[in-house]
Amino acid sequence: MFLQNIKIKENLLFKNKKFQSLMTGFFFFICSEWIERLCLSWLILKSTNSIFATLISFAITQVVQTIFSPFTAAAADKFGRNKIIILVGFSRFFILCIFAFLVFQNKNFLLLAYIASGMTGITRSFVVPAIQGSVINSVDENQKITAMLIYSMIMRFTGVIGSLLGGAFSILFGIEQAILLSGFFGLIGSISLLIKSSEFNEEKNPGNYFKNIKEGLNIVFGNFYTRNLLLFAGVVEIFGFSIFSLLSSITKFILESEIGILSILQTAISVGGFFGILGLFKWKDINKAHSIATIISLIFGLSIIMITFTNNLYLAIFFLAIVGACGASFDAVQWTYLQKNVPPQLRSTAVSAWFITIGLGWVGHLLIGYMSDKISLNFSILFTGSILICSSFIFFIINNRYK
Repeated sequence: MFLQNIKIKENLLFKNKKFQSLMTGFFFFICSEWIERLCLSWLILKSTNSIFATLISFAITQVVQTIFSPFTAAAADKFGRNKIIILVGFSRFFILCIFAFLVFQNKNFLLLAYIASGMTGITRSFVVPAIQGSVINSVDENQKITAMLIYSMIMRFTGVIGSLLGGAFSILFGIEQAILLSGFFGLIGSISLLIKSSEFNEEKNPGNYFKNIKEGLNIVFGNFYTRNLLLFAGVVEIFGFSIFSLLSSITKFILESEIGILSILQTAISVGGFFGILGLFKWKDINKAHSIATIISLIFGLSIIMITFTNNLYLAIFFLAIVGACGASFDAVQWTYLQKNVPPQLRSTAVSAWFITIGLGWVGHLLIGYMSDKISLNFSILFTGSILICSSFIFFIINNRYK
């Protein structure tokens, strides 16, 4: 069985040209996103000195992607996933070029940063459903779990490269140049997919556009187990993934450091995510997704709480690596379970259901940002970790009761 699993991975990475081309384009897209995330959060915090103002940018991204995702994801199913990805990559490049120029010209850029956050939400609502649907449809049935794990692993590994590149460019050349680099990487991703587009035979949904949206959402939310997992994902997004938006604040107020350390912390999360996904490769039974999600979220909450008890850089890196491993693994589990339970022609549309539930994360960003400014950063981190642990037990009890 182990040798068979290794063979599947080798086929995906080295022999499946469709999958290989998708992962190449995906690498550049995600690298671009990590650089942009690093630069935007640090620019806002540096300018305002407010955790709440910084977290508003993350909240804007989530609200926008929640609103747009049912329509953008259905567009990917209807008109072609790779066409959507290519168009978004080119558009995003020009938008980030304009943003970098305006930041350079006007240092009072808070409104510009929030507009850029909204544009990030729109591009994510296009790209993520399109890429996930293409990844699953590019492999055989017995390779789908492995494909999603490799997809998740590349996302986290790319975070390491993007974080280090973004931090180095910001220090050596300036944040404006790092923003331009982010746009350039997205452009390379689009060009890569454009060149390889002849390899893809896309499975489009010929049905009515708005009926497709309704059908995809009904399939996901109409199933007890997918609905429960997605609702729990919403809770984890609010009280778990919010820690990622606090990285710049942890850097500045707990570790009393600059953007170079922020890039190291972001890198630690990505490295942890990479190894977290590696640990999931032994996962074979898709029906155990809920139990695995519970264990992951418990460790997630405990690791978040531990961050409040140290101002040592090395311990912070260690606990954030565990947080990164939990975040990456939780995402991989829910993505895989969701994609395995929807028809091929509705896979991108179904991802919009995930966006709708995690879209509640803006509540966490605003709540935690407000508590951090009004009470303390340590208190808000401790609060979110505790809520995450409690909700994990509740999720476990509910799913075991109705098995």
